[in-house]
Amino acid sequence: MVDKFKRSLTQRAITSPTSLGRTKQLPFEATQAAAPTPTTPALPEDVETETDEKLFPPNKLYMTMKLPPEVAILHVYSNGEDEYSVWGGNAVTELPPTKPNKPPDLSLGNLVREEVFPEDIRNTISLFSHVNREIRSWLKGLRQKFSEQLCLVIADHTDFEIPWEMVELSPYKLPHQYLGAMITTVRWRRVINDDDEDLVLNFHGDECRGSAIAYVLDTELNAVGSELSILEKLQAVIYRSSTHKIKEFQTHLQQNDSSCGLVYISSHGTFSQKLHEIAIGSRDKKEQQLKLLALRQCSLNLFKGSRSIVFINACHSGRQEAHTFIPRGYCVGFIELFLAKGARGVIGTLGAVGDAYAAKFARELIEASLRSPNLSVAALLRELRFKMIKNFPDQPTKEQWESFIYTFMYVYYGNPMTVLRLTPPGGQNGV
Repeated sequence: MVDKFKRSLTQRAITSPTSLGRTKQLPFEATQAAAPTPTTPALPEDVETETDEKLFPPNKLYMTMKLPPEVAILHVYSNGEDEYSVWGGNAVTELPPTKPNKPPDLSLGNLVREEVFPEDIRNTISLFSHVNREIRSWLKGLRQKFSEQLCLVIADHTDFEIPWEMVELSPYKLPHQYLGAMITTVRWRRVINDDDEDLVLNFHGDECRGSAIAYVLDTELNAVGSELSILEKLQAVIYRSSTHKIKEFQTHLQQNDSSCGLVYISSHGTFSQKLHEIAIGSRDKKEQQLKLLALRQCSLNLFKGSRSIVFINACHSGRQEAHTFIPRGYCVGFIELFLAKGARGVIGTLGAVGDAYAAKFARELIEASLRSPNLSVAALLRELRFKMIKNFPDQPTKEQWESFIYTFMYVYYGNPMTVLRLTPPGGQNGV
């Protein structure tokens, strides 16, 4: 095992033991967290990354040129309208481009909407994992070499909604080794910001420190008490739909505020192929909705000063749409919007999540960040997935199967080394 005092910042931010019986975390050292730095402008056209050019064309990754050796990229791209291929690599091992394949019907958002039983969803993804042997072999080889230090960036430039975090490393032989529970994963994609630059993902010690602001749809969602209680302990600024209009929350996002570490949104979410219908907020009351296209018109100055993490705990908030008038390979959605406006990272969902589970998950994530302020956001999500797998019974109920699927619906876009250190206004963390 690598000596813990010699580990890189990336390793310390994502490290945790690997076996199902693990009990100890190896944390990111707070004293070594780098100060926030501006987003790097787009790579020049003539710049080559350190990764072999035949694998990763220049200016097509939207990531820093110097990748730490323990960071690998799974690059997914479309071949025409109905095929995709995958390649991968890091400083040590490459995954050659796979043959073009038809996109699998594995969208969690669609499958849940169609009321496919969760066990059938899992079994289908197990088969998908089994037949994609090249990808699994590459990942297992990397994991064998880097162990718990391995971090995977999933750069999926398609709109096929493949749930990569649910891919099993050894289906049938060693079940329950789900990618998103065994390896620290983040997602990335192309984002054009308001300055007409392509965002570039950097790998450096980074923290989102400060207070929290939240919008909670307490007039329509059930079981919001668990998430409200932890937000109240943090003395968060909370906009409740029972007492506030959602436009007041929107106004707050337009203010200059450098003290915010987390923007939390708990609401319904509407996803549609019609871009003007994509929204978060109330299910039916238009005046209590934030529509994607309208929000794009706003200068969300809060993110320019604080560049906080955004957690959109709403159905379909992590889904993206590729409209016919949008250039191929670019998708729009709330993930893309908040990153473009300056958010450090965004957590969203790949489909509809039950109200009670969504509130429980939010509380557990925030509590985990308070208990382990040295563990990155990506690692916290991996730990919650791992906890679900570790405690999953042999004969699960329907509700437990639903919780299993819901857990893997939460994905994170952003720097894998970003930590979340929430504090009450003028206070200390660990409340």
